[in-house]
Amino acid sequence: MEKLNAAIALEKQLTTQKALSRPIKVIQFGEGNFLRAFVDWTIQQLNNHDLFDGNVAIVQPLPQGRVKDLEAQDRLYTVVLEGLLGGKEIRSRELIDSVGKTVAVYDDWEGFLALADNPEARVIVSNTTEAGIALDDSDTVTSTPPKSYPAKLAHLLKRRYDKHLPGFLIIPCELIANNGVALKHALVQTAKRFGWGDDFVAWLDEENTFVSTLVDRIVPGYPRDDAEALWNEVGYEDDNLVKAEPFYLWVVAGDEAAQRTVQEVLPAQKLGINLVTTDAVQPYRERKVYLLNGPHTTLAQVARLSGFRTVGSAMKDPVMRAFIKNEMQEEIIPVLSLPKEELETFAHQVVERFDNPFIEHSLDSIGLNSASKFAVRLLPLLKANAEQRGVLPPRIVLALASLLYIYGGFSSRAASSGEASLPEVAVQDSAEVAAQFAKAAGNESFVHDALAFDSVWGSDLNEIAGLQEAVEADFQEMRSHGIQALVERLAGPEGKSQREEE
Repeated sequence: MEKLNAAIALEKQLTTQKALSRPIKVIQFGEGNFLRAFVDWTIQQLNNHDLFDGNVAIVQPLPQGRVKDLEAQDRLYTVVLEGLLGGKEIRSRELIDSVGKTVAVYDDWEGFLALADNPEARVIVSNTTEAGIALDDSDTVTSTPPKSYPAKLAHLLKRRYDKHLPGFLIIPCELIANNGVALKHALVQTAKRFGWGDDFVAWLDEENTFVSTLVDRIVPGYPRDDAEALWNEVGYEDDNLVKAEPFYLWVVAGDEAAQRTVQEVLPAQKLGINLVTTDAVQPYRERKVYLLNGPHTTLAQVARLSGFRTVGSAMKDPVMRAFIKNEMQEEIIPVLSLPKEELETFAHQVVERFDNPFIEHSLDSIGLNSASKFAVRLLPLLKANAEQRGVLPPRIVLALASLLYIYGGFSSRAASSGEASLPEVAVQDSAEVAAQFAKAAGNESFVHDALAFDSVWGSDLNEIAGLQEAVEADFQEMRSHGIQALVERLAGPEGKSQREEE
């Protein structure tokens, strides 16, 4: 069997030469699984129905990434959708031929800047993780490239401005509140730091449309365990194949003019695709970030230390399932502002999505950059419980203690130190964040010191009444006796009795 490339795709009539040569209309920062199975999948549907007639230029913003792998397959790859949607089983395999160019910023800075010269390019999208829309003090106007995403984008937009070309519809997909506002602010700050003047700042504001978004689709990525079977189905080898669930929600928020622009440029609603334009993303964000991403982040800490590898395997266990459902019902829903009935309906949908039998969603992939994810997805819930209800949410507290256990490297040294042996879980974060925790792990006051990292959490968490003591208690019990008893206690009698019956 041959590896996927343009010749194979043309031979099998999966694409056409016209499709491969569409003009570049989207500049996309990020080549990861999510954007390829969400944004690029959306562009593909629009192209399939002659509603866009444009391809994507994918920018690899970091030194390491997937651009070379994509180029080895002539930028073609397959999206596999599997799961339940509206009670119906969905199983599809589709070639994505809407990526027309790839650029690695650290290998080809000039080629990256040249993307701005294309007058047909109209949209910029990004997903640089929750930590991506942030400035870096080391960035200067002569950095080629600078470290931060806003500085890279600022250089591209300055090139566009200098060429007297129109601005862009700018759609950040990072999972932070008001991501469009945050990105615009970061760009303005960068422009001022670089000394580019008021005229450029005015152009940023007046000639570009910034929107805020919320994206929702579970994308486990490359299906390593069943890749060969899928290759046999489609008839070619695809090292960039990406698996996702069929559920899809893209909320794009802005004023009336911005909403009209989105609807004109990306008319996905005409195809029944759930791209929602609205004046406020917050209600959708609150529901999704806290009721889907929050439990995901909890699972990435607690379930991995309990020996589970995927979301599905964790949810099949009655104790872990009860633990997560209790977190939703007792610690998340009570502090959210949306109607309880709406939240409970969404929570039920989330559990069904977690149960998807066709997807193996790796907890390791969810655990990437867990510290910043906890700060965005769970910390506001912890604080809301303390402020609104006067209690500390015990399951979220255990997730925090588990994160400290992992980041402090205790899972890797327990066996040799005579402590309880838990599964070894690697730290997957920036070198700076990992070094902070590693340095503190040598101190007897590790929990106190780690909770004080305001650069990680945004504040000193020791100031939350009772939190340091609660985290310390869970942390020490994990070190002495493991995590299972803690999870069983917080799962309640129902989960334990169901496990015993099995």
